[in-house]
Amino acid sequence: MLGPLRASRRRPSFGPQHVCGAAALLLLLLSVSVLHSRLGSSSLSGLPDPKPSLFSSDVDPLFADEDSDPGSSDPIDGGDVDDDDDGGREEIIRAVGAGDNDDEETSKNPRPGLVWDPLFATFRRPFDKRSTVDDEEDTRIDRAAVVFSSDDRPVDEEIRSKLDSIKSIEDALLLKPTRKRRGASPLRDGWAPWFESRGEFLKKDKMFRLNLDVLDPLKHPLLQDPDGGGPVTEGDRLIKKAIFKSLEKTPMGKIGEDEKVKKVERRTLGHTYAGGGRWGYFPGLEGNLGFSEFVLKFFKENRCGVRVFMVWNSPPWMFGVRHQRGLESLLHMHRDACVLVMSETIELDFFKGFVKDGFKVAVAMPNLDELLKDTPVHVFASVWHEWRKTRHYPVHYSELIRLASLYKYGGVYLDADVIVLKSLHISKNYIGMEDQLAEAPILNGAVMAFEKNSPFILECLKEFYDTYDDARVRWNGADLLTRVHGRLDHAGKKSQLMLIVEPSYAFFPINSHNITRYFTAPGDDAERAQQDLLFKKILNESTAFHFWNSQTYSLVPETDSLVERLLNHHCLRCLDIL
Repeated sequence: MLGPLRASRRRPSFGPQHVCGAAALLLLLLSVSVLHSRLGSSSLSGLPDPKPSLFSSDVDPLFADEDSDPGSSDPIDGGDVDDDDDGGREEIIRAVGAGDNDDEETSKNPRPGLVWDPLFATFRRPFDKRSTVDDEEDTRIDRAAVVFSSDDRPVDEEIRSKLDSIKSIEDALLLKPTRKRRGASPLRDGWAPWFESRGEFLKKDKMFRLNLDVLDPLKHPLLQDPDGGGPVTEGDRLIKKAIFKSLEKTPMGKIGEDEKVKKVERRTLGHTYAGGGRWGYFPGLEGNLGFSEFVLKFFKENRCGVRVFMVWNSPPWMFGVRHQRGLESLLHMHRDACVLVMSETIELDFFKGFVKDGFKVAVAMPNLDELLKDTPVHVFASVWHEWRKTRHYPVHYSELIRLASLYKYGGVYLDADVIVLKSLHISKNYIGMEDQLAEAPILNGAVMAFEKNSPFILECLKEFYDTYDDARVRWNGADLLTRVHGRLDHAGKKSQLMLIVEPSYAFFPINSHNITRYFTAPGDDAERAQQDLLFKKILNESTAFHFWNSQTYSLVPETDSLVERLLNHHCLRCLDIL
């Protein structure tokens, strides 16, 4: 009883797990056969097709044993391939045999320019481009129609059309559109906002600026053009620093007295600079003269018809053609004038072109200890190193130098932005009124002439010392002259000083509020007629014309404008463009 019962409960020999395993095996074999057939078809693409399929048997020709029997089912060694297809079978054998021997090349390549790759069992293009140059047709690439980028990949049609639309250098530089160039560069589409925001970030990035400082011409002396204009360069700062350093080593006032000073002529890029024992330069004068000796000898040995002082304390590049016109107009009216330009910033031979033409123009660097000696403002020489660090030092320095020069030597002082229209009165002690129609008339020192040791100039020097304010621009200049004149006039001492105050039209025919409108050419006949009348009136009544450079330095006088006609009225180098 138990035997048949146990037999009935015995499990069958083929369960569900065996069925699943068999199905998985069949699927694996099927996928392998499909993959095998696809590899075989890709490897024989372009080969002459033999009548029986290469992989019709179960044996893979790639893995067939070379010593297999000729009577086996291998289609390569015999069996199913016809004898009249011996040529095709030979090519197949050689192609497959190339996979077993990497050193041998196919003797007959079914596709010229291709090589057999044993790793992928297929033909491919060789890595050496020279093997494919001979067959241009098989590459099927129209080289005239394809543009390649830097990595030799074809650029798509959209980018090529954008490149073709670039017509100017501004488009290639991706510049923003302006009034003159309204159309924006097509290359800016899409990523221009990111590019500009990135540029703004780099401008503010201190590390980025620090890395590019060596390429900045303004901060690298070797990248600067010594004859070109521009802002204050690093070379200018280095030269000025060297001048100050040489002066700090030698106390002012002791040159030629307590110390032996060698003749030092510092020449850089063909120019002569102040430094060491040199304070001024003019052909024929010794280079080791002290400041006072140089000034006296320059005026004495050149038989000056009139002594003229000018002050320039800005960088050399700021001395433009309009300032040159002022010097030309002076030399036109007074060819025998001796012009001494006081400056800390320009080269001592800055005006060598005028000197070659026979004019007497020299540059001197003021020695404040000598110039201010025996005057109420001598203390400014001792505090000069701290004084030059103040905000308005160039303006205040100019105000002091003009007063001290006139008091020490006597003569005429002219601002660099003054055009001389008539002969200057040499024997008078005069000064000009800035605006005669103002409620409180103001004097202006742009043009003035005084004798040596003038009492009026002495009072101005006292006022400079007593009321100096380094935070106010005009307080130590035009306002100072006005205060001193008003105090002396109120005290009844004006007649004792023999001071003449010229009306405003003598030196300032156009005030500072209206000067800018005359830098433009007249717009119609009525305006042209009005400017013609004003031009004739200025030539008849005015001795000089002040074009107010502090208000007009950024303006360029247009052709046929009133200012342009006045600037060129007495020009010597008229071809120089304003």
